[in-house]
Order: sequence, then C-alpha cells, then structure tokens
Amino acid sequence: MKASICRIKQFSIFLLPLLLVASCCRDPHFITDRTYRQQVANDYDSRLAQLPILSSQMNLDTLSRSEREAMQFLYAYMPYSDLADYTPDFFLNQVRYAFTARQQMPWGKAVPEDIFRHFVLVYRVNNENLDTARMAFYHALKERVQGMTMEEAALEVNHWCHEHVAYRAADSRTSAPLATMRTSLGRCGEESTFAVTALRSVGIPARQCYTPRWAHCDDNHAWVEVWIANPDGKGGEWKFLGACEPDPELNMGWFAIPSTRCLMVHSKAFGRYHGDEEVVKQTALYSELNLLSHYAPTRRVTVTVADPQGNPLPGATIKFKMYNYAEYYTLATYAADAHGQASLTTGLGDILVWATDGSRYAFQKLDVRQDSTVTLVLSDNSDNSEYSEYSENSEYSDPSDNIVLLNIVPPAPGKAKVEATPEKAAANARRIAYEDSLRNAYTATFPTKDNFKSYLPKDWLWNQDLFSDAQVWEIVHKSEGNYAEIYKFFEHWPAQYRSGEHIYDYLKSYSDKDLRDITADVLQAQETGFDWLDHTKGTCTNALYTYDVYKKGILPARISNELVRDWRQPLLKGMTDFANWVDLSDNGRTYLKQRMQPEAYKQDYEALRNWTIENIAVDDTGNYYNCPISPMGVLRLRHADAHSRDIFFVAACRAFDIPAYLDNATNTIYVWDGTAWQKTSLASNTSTTSNTSTTSSTTLTLTYHGKEPATPIYYPHFTIQKLENGDFRTFDFEDDPRMASFPATIELEPGTYCLSTGNRYSDGEVLNRLEFFTIAEGQHLTKEIIIRPLVDKTSKAEAAVLPSIEIMPGVTLDDYAGTTGAIFAFLGPHREPSKHLVKEMQQHAAEFHRWGGMTYCTTTDPDNPDLRRLANTDIVALHAGDRDPFETVIASALHLDSYEYPLVAVVDSRGNILFYSSGYKIGSAELLLKQCNSHN
Repeated sequence: MKASICRIKQFSIFLLPLLLVASCCRDPHFITDRTYRQQVANDYDSRLAQLPILSSQMNLDTLSRSEREAMQFLYAYMPYSDLADYTPDFFLNQVRYAFTARQQMPWGKAVPEDIFRHFVLVYRVNNENLDTARMAFYHALKERVQGMTMEEAALEVNHWCHEHVAYRAADSRTSAPLATMRTSLGRCGEESTFAVTALRSVGIPARQCYTPRWAHCDDNHAWVEVWIANPDGKGGEWKFLGACEPDPELNMGWFAIPSTRCLMVHSKAFGRYHGDEEVVKQTALYSELNLLSHYAPTRRVTVTVADPQGNPLPGATIKFKMYNYAEYYTLATYAADAHGQASLTTGLGDILVWATDGSRYAFQKLDVRQDSTVTLVLSDNSDNSEYSEYSENSEYSDPSDNIVLLNIVPPAPGKAKVEATPEKAAANARRIAYEDSLRNAYTATFPTKDNFKSYLPKDWLWNQDLFSDAQVWEIVHKSEGNYAEIYKFFEHWPAQYRSGEHIYDYLKSYSDKDLRDITADVLQAQETGFDWLDHTKGTCTNALYTYDVYKKGILPARISNELVRDWRQPLLKGMTDFANWVDLSDNGRTYLKQRMQPEAYKQDYEALRNWTIENIAVDDTGNYYNCPISPMGVLRLRHADAHSRDIFFVAACRAFDIPAYLDNATNTIYVWDGTAWQKTSLASNTSTTSNTSTTSSTTLTLTYHGKEPATPIYYPHFTIQKLENGDFRTFDFEDDPRMASFPATIELEPGTYCLSTGNRYSDGEVLNRLEFFTIAEGQHLTKEIIIRPLVDKTSKAEAAVLPSIEIMPGVTLDDYAGTTGAIFAFLGPHREPSKHLVKEMQQHAAEFHRWGGMTYCTTTDPDNPDLRRLANTDIVALHAGDRDPFETVIASALHLDSYEYPLVAVVDSRGNILFYSSGYKIGSAELLLKQCNSHN
C-alpha cells in the first residue's frame, strides 16, 4: 500500500509539470517576456493609482490570462482621451477581434509578438475619434483575403480601401474610420487611419507614418507602412503604400520621389517599444520613431549649446526646425546632455537649429549637405543674442531693425524604389477606374438639390422666412453620407420649434465635418439643452446678453477641434461639487432668473474658473495623441491636457448660461461678464480677467502693398508668432476672416513677436524674411507684410523652347497661346497628386478666368466632374499607359528622361517654356498663376 502511494506521489510529481504546461497552452501568456510583462503590470498599477476612477471601472478577474495582459497593456499606456471617453468593454472587444485575426489569418503565427502587440492589437492610429471599425472591417475582409500571401493581402486590403474612400482636403480633426467610409472622402490623415485600421483588422501589422512637413513645398502627408513576413518565415520587413491609393506593388506611391526630399518621417509606437528604429522622443507611454532612413539619404547632425565663455550648457533645450507654411516647424526637441549636445538624423537640406534656456535663445541655419555640427551661444544679452549669433550665416541680418533674411534650400529629389511593369500599371489603372465607379455609384445615392425635400417627414413644416429651402439644402448637402442622421434630427425636432427660431444658426455653428459625422442624438441633446431660452430668433430671456452674444458664446456646441458630444445638461447635473446650490428642477429657470445682474455673472464665472483650476489636473504628456478629451471626459477623469481643460471650461460656462468662447487662433479664452467680453486665463498665477473693450488694448495692424501675390494668405505667405519660454509659438489664423483683407488689425497681448514671410521657387527653395518686434501694453503698432520677390534663375541659354507645331488640327502653338500664353497639364492616370492639382485649380478658378488663357489637359478620366468644371480647358482623353504626342515634345525640350505626374508647363506664344513642375507640390496652382500673370 505504501509502495502504491509512493508510486502515485512520484507519478503526481511527474504529471504536475505536464498539467501546468497543458494549462498554459490553453491560457497562454500574451506577453511571454517575463521582465516586460512585469513592467506592463507595474505601469498598469501606477495608472490605477494615478486615476482612482479607473479602479471602479476595471474588473479583469473574469478574463483569460492573455486577455487580461492585453487589457493591462492597453490601459497602462493609452492617452487620457481614451481613458476618459471609452469603456473597458470597448477595448475588450478590440482585444478579442485582434486575437481572432491572429488565429484565423494564415500569416498570424508569422507575426512576432512585439510587432503584433504594438502594430496590430493597438486600436488607435493617431488622433482619430474611435469606433468599431476593426470589427466591421474584419467581417468585410476576412473572406476577401483568404488564400493570399501576406503581401498580396496587404495590396488587396488597400484596393478595398480605395473602393470606399478617396482623397479630399478637410480640417485637422480626424474622423473615425466608419465616418470616413460613410462620406467616402478624407484627407491623407484620415485615409491612412482608415487603411491602417483595415490592415490591422485582418492581422497585418501596420502603422501610419508621415512627414510632419514637406521640405520642397508647403503642407505635409501621411501614408502607411506594413510589416510583411519574409518568404522563409525568418523575420520580416516594413514596406510602404499609399493609403486608399493602390499600386501594383508595395514600396510604390506617388509620394515615393517626394519622400526622398524629406527632412523627417515620423511614426508613433504605443507603449514601451524596443524596436531597432531611431527614437526621437521616448516617454513612459509611447515612442516617436524616425523612419527617414527608409526613404531618403540622411546625415547625423549635432548641436552644441554653450555660454559666451564656451562652457557647455547641460539641460538647455535644443530644437531642430524646418521651414514650411511661413514658420519654422519643430521636428524634434531634446534636453542638452552633459556636454551641452543633442543629435538628430535628418535629410540633406537646410534646417534651422534653435537653443534656449527658457529666456535667452539663439538660432542658426545649418546646411546639412555641407555641415553636421554647429555651436549656438546663449548670450547674456537675451534681447539681441539671436540676431548677432545668427549674422555670420544669414543671407542678411540687421540687428538694428531686427530683420533676418534666409534662403532655405530643400534636399534634392532621388529615385523611386520600385517601378511597375507597363502591364501591371495598366491592369492596376483599370482596376482603379472600376473602384472609382463603385465609390461614385455610392455617393450618387446622396440627396440632391432636386430631391432632398422628398427625404423630409411628410408632416414636416417650417417657417420659410426663418429656415428656407435653400438653408435646409445647405445643411443636408454638407452632411453628404451622414444625411440620414440630419433627417433623423429633423424628424424628431420638437413640433413647437418648427417655426424656425434659431435652428439654422444652431446647425451653421457646426463645421462641415461635424455635419458629416455627428449623430442625431447629439444634435438633439445639444439643441434641447437650451430649455431656459426663449426659442424666438433674435431674443433671449436673459437681458444681460444680446442675440449676437448668445450666438457666439452660448449657441455653438463646437468649441475647438473636438468631436462634439452631449455636454450641456450632463455638465449641469454632473458638476455636483460645484453647483450643488443650483436648483435644476425646472431646468435651471429659477437659477437663471436670480442671475440677472452683472455682479452675479462675474461671481459665477470667477467661481467656475477657480473650480476648474483646483479640480482639473493639467498634464500635457498624458494625452499624447492630442485628441481632445470631451468636456464630460475631463469631468470624469479630472486630468487633462491644457487644451482639453480649456474646452471643458468654455463648455461649463455655456452650460451655466455664461457666454464664452475659445479664440483658436491665439488660444485665448473670452467670457462675457454681462457687459463686455473679457479675456480669461486658467493659469493659477494670473489675474482672472482683462477687459477687451478698454482703451488700453494692445493691437497690431498688418498692411500689404505688394503686387505678387495680390492678397497674401496666412500660412502660405506669412505667419505671426509670439515668444513664449524661449521659442516662438505660431498663431493659427488660417481661414480666419480677420486676415481676409488688409489692413488687418488684431488684438494681442504685450510681448515679443515675429512676423515671418516666405516666397517659394518652383524647385522648392524659399526666400524667408523674419522681422522681430515688441509690443508694449496699450501700444497700437503697424507692420507691413513684406514678401521677398523671386528672381528668374533660368538663363536664356538654359531656357527650353518649343517648335511652332500644331496643338490640334489647324491650330498652331502660336494660335493657341495667343497673347496670354497657355498651360499644358499632363495628368497621367487620374489619381493623386494629379487630383490635388485639379482641386487647387478649381479653388483658383476665378483667377484663372481673369488670366484668360487656355489650358490643354490630358487625362485617363475625361468625364471626371472635377475636370469638367475647369474653364477654358481642352480635355484630351488617353488610355492607361498612352502618352500624348505634345507631352513627348515638352518633356524632350526640358530634357526630362523620367518624371512624375502631373507634368505642368506654362508656355508663351513664341514657344518659350516659362515654368514647369513635375510631381507633387502643394501650391502648384498658385505657382502657375504667378508665372502666367508675370509674363502676361
């Protein structure tokens, strides 16, 4: 018996490890590296300790081991916006679908654990609003990619993306993927977010990478990299593709050559990432990667910062900057090491290096083609150190008038990595045309001007004087694929409000993108939050503000660049520790009647300001994707970045019937005190308000007397920047009516400013002018916008001249060009960036019409409505792969053996090619006009 017991014990000891192994196989670790797993657990626990509200939400005990570890990984590193505005169930569903894709897709086992963790599991791509796209896309794509290799599947997913989404410029807020799909259009950031989400949904590692600014033209661009396993199963490689812009092979795209001219290509990696890419920013929550070496020749440059005696200044801030949109955009920021140094890998072009200790600063242009080191000296004379330090390397520098002139030259273009065979290119073009037809068929189902009224409820009546048919169509038209939500809002719009009231002004307060992705429930909730108001347009029951004040500071649900969610009534009811004295039993009517004196207003917004400062902790590192937290999310989390905190404060003011708004150009909060708008700061060390209507206001008036351009545009031609903590912060006056004509007067705070202007040659070189100045309290200063003129770089010997040949039967070049000249635009396949050029020409249609010349345009898509809207244009249809004879003549005259589409040239009647451009350049239409008008 004892022997049997002994044998049983021995057998049990032998069996136990096998049982443990079997148990682990059934419920394996998601993170197999024990050290990394412990780090994640520690970071997760720290998050719970930092944000106690999470502890009440999280219950991971019922999950499997792999699910629990994946959830801990996500919650340990997700930004505040996600912690505040989404539930654990949302993220658990993301985890389960990511695991399903890994199990079901044939390449799932080939993806390394760390690559899967950071580039498949993660639900966020950049600063988009989140939704359930992963689940929807998985079901749409899983059968479509069956039987394919990983690389074939990546290409196929991109074709699917193109069926549903094409490019269109839009504002900076990034729509969720399903919202983008509903409208079928998105800017490059939305296209790449859409494509990355689709690729990850079927288990293909993907990341959005982007050049934060182009060096050879204004603007930026985002695309996608996918990780493809090697055929032998040993390792893999990151390859790129154009999001929603399919090519025959990977490592192809219209941006392939422009990317060789980049100074930086970024990508974010969620969590603690230990890849082999260069890290330009490392935090406990994410890493920012420098992928430039994948695309362009590079050089490692080093900046040393020292005092006048040559002693290094450890801890000083060193910034690497580049010119774009009339400012110097910061590529990377470092704290100087013990030797006073910091280094960056960048492209072979001109950059600006900057150093500051928070008050003193110095800067210098660095030509990376020639030099890889530079020393900046922080002088004790902080007012002038930047000018004297810079003078030895500037094209012009005059410390007496604080003007610096710089010529900024971008890197030279390289060659594309991959070129498809003509057969593959033609087949791909045919497929793209078919996919365009599918997408166009979908958008053709949107309401039209002729039928939009048929979608309205049959008993829907309204006062035509207050809400006309034209206004209803305006709102419906802007909603595009989201029209059903707009009609749902109309259907449930309370009958007693259908006389029109303020409803048009209310809907107009939303951006075009809001109307494309907002829900009827949010529209209804925000609108019914005005229960204390008299719904008669032009009157308010509150005598302390006019309708104009109400329309600016109460009516809009939008405050800045956030996704609009319901916050009016929820803030009133949720801020119990602030407003427990408010009687909301009658929707606040009693409370509001008690506040009909300016003194009561002032007491309330001062109390609300103090409550916000005391209760909302500001942490700009925790919301690192810069996706604004909703006002209710800020209230729940009690942590926010400064921008989300400001949005919350304005929303809270409006909820409590205190008119307020955020000036997004200068990031200044304004509050109505019952008599006037007041500037308000949430910095704890500043006074509460300053009256904007007093005679001591500080103003800057900008004048312009130049001829080219006729009217300067904010960002393409000039910017205004304010000195803050040793660097200049650019104001955002893009599309701001205050900068629509000149002279233009704006109100500023006293301080030091920079007026930057730029003028760009067709080859990408920029003539930049920086003027530094100071405005004192109560001063009214006038500055002229001076744009340096371009000089013709082409000598007569280098000029290209065309023979006087027939453009079309019986029409010679001389006839066609006439006295104005002509534009020749060879678009190639009608895709990006040729589409972008066409849209730019549409935007400048009136100016092209005033010029009066003809445009000769070749395309594979002659029926495209965008092209048809161009005036004075002869459209020549080509088959994919064909080349117009006149294109051959112009390319030969320019000695172009190879080039990128679109190829555009301006030609005079004598056959002189006055200007040409090849490939992607933002602002090409403006450059065309400049050349056409200057030689007219």
